[in-house]
Amino acid sequence: MSRSFPRNAFSAALILFGLILWPILHADRLYIDDMGRASAGYLGWGSDGRPLANVLMEVVNAGTPLTDITPVPQLAALLMLAGLAALIGRRFQLPGSWLPALCVLPLAGSPYYLENLSYKFDVLTMTAALVLAAIAALDPMRGRLQLPRKMLLLLMALCLYQPAANVYVLLVIAQIVAGQWRDTAPGILLRQLGSQIGATLLACLLYAVVLKQTVRGGYSNAHSSIDPTAVAANLAHFWHYVLMTMTTLRGWVLLVLAGVAVPLALIGALRYAIRTWPHAGVGTRIALGLAVPLLPLALLVAPWGPMLVLADPVFAPRVMMGFGALMAASALILATAVPRLRVDHRYAIGLLVVPAAVMVLIASVYGNSLEQQKAYEDNLSGNMVDDVAALRLQNQLDGIALVGEAGHPPIVRHNMRKHPILAELLPVHLTQGWGWATEQLRMFGPVPPMRTIPAETIEQLANQKPDIARAAYRVYVRDHVAIFMFKRNGEPPPIR
Repeated sequence: MSRSFPRNAFSAALILFGLILWPILHADRLYIDDMGRASAGYLGWGSDGRPLANVLMEVVNAGTPLTDITPVPQLAALLMLAGLAALIGRRFQLPGSWLPALCVLPLAGSPYYLENLSYKFDVLTMTAALVLAAIAALDPMRGRLQLPRKMLLLLMALCLYQPAANVYVLLVIAQIVAGQWRDTAPGILLRQLGSQIGATLLACLLYAVVLKQTVRGGYSNAHSSIDPTAVAANLAHFWHYVLMTMTTLRGWVLLVLAGVAVPLALIGALRYAIRTWPHAGVGTRIALGLAVPLLPLALLVAPWGPMLVLADPVFAPRVMMGFGALMAASALILATAVPRLRVDHRYAIGLLVVPAAVMVLIASVYGNSLEQQKAYEDNLSGNMVDDVAALRLQNQLDGIALVGEAGHPPIVRHNMRKHPILAELLPVHLTQGWGWATEQLRMFGPVPPMRTIPAETIEQLANQKPDIARAAYRVYVRDHVAIFMFKRNGEPPPIR
């Protein structure tokens, strides 16, 4: 290991992951669910099939109700990720300090994982799930307890955040492909795969019991029902989601990194089969033949894992942990294959610096946009609460209603044009029909309950004089309800 600074993979990873996390920490925005938890201190993850998340956050917060203890969860997540980079570097026998850090960076440096890092209350549970899933995949085959140990680690990851299972699957595949490039004996690879399959089945069986006992509520039930016939449609939808949010040159750099694993897995499986075939038995030859088409195919399916069998999966950045894991798997396979192709590992570092720079760039733009969006909506919210207080002096108000949404400030709109993925990562809290709009407003003062306004009423108001006119919205009082009609980019909002 190099003695130059940083002296080890942990230090290098700490720097790289720190560059991803710092812009989000600096923005300091309460992100969606954070608003309710920061003001009411509830847990609530158990009903989503994540009971261990309740336990972890209650322990970290020294009991309930929860409070915002930023930056403790974020810093804990940073340390766990840096430790994971050192562990993966040792498991894959990666030389130097920077190569392991660059290979592992996509796990949490992926643009999609920026949403996970944005949740002040969820960042620790989601990152702990990712790290536990990775450790379960990397756990060596030693001792009598290796199977239950892997099973327990994977079960804990599922009970913290279910999409972490996709990280587990991809790292298992990456180890098989890396083993082929290193000419590991087929028997060892098959035993390793068998151990992982056994641990996976046990963990899934036990987690099915956990789900039955914990999942409650309309949202959780709607997104946990199984429909095996939806696999093909879901697979196409997930990849379509990726392609639509990675449309720029910077996005294509990350797509290329993710795609490198497929040809390398195919070449590695063919190379391994040719070298091993003459001395292999019938069963091993069947396995060698199946590995050639199945390993590359598995890499295209594995990022979405169990989510493919859901009748109504969530399509949002926070569940796309598998895409970052695919990029990391590609980087690990590339770093393993390069020496076998008689190329110095420093060339792999040079190649991986490019996507790493892209991830840091997107994280920086995202953090700045998050800060701008927070200031914009906070300013609007303060004005809206003041408007409600002023209107109450003249009218009896039984409720408020939002028409349209607050949208984004000019700087954020500019950033979104260059980085389309920001449209998925930057929620507008002040949005019609969204429950979090009330929580956003309540941070600035008391407001009456949210009401729904018929479309006919909205149409009638479009050409009438408002009771209050501001640059971003107009306010009408009708039937004891204050109706806030947002303008969009200086124009009246569309009639819905």
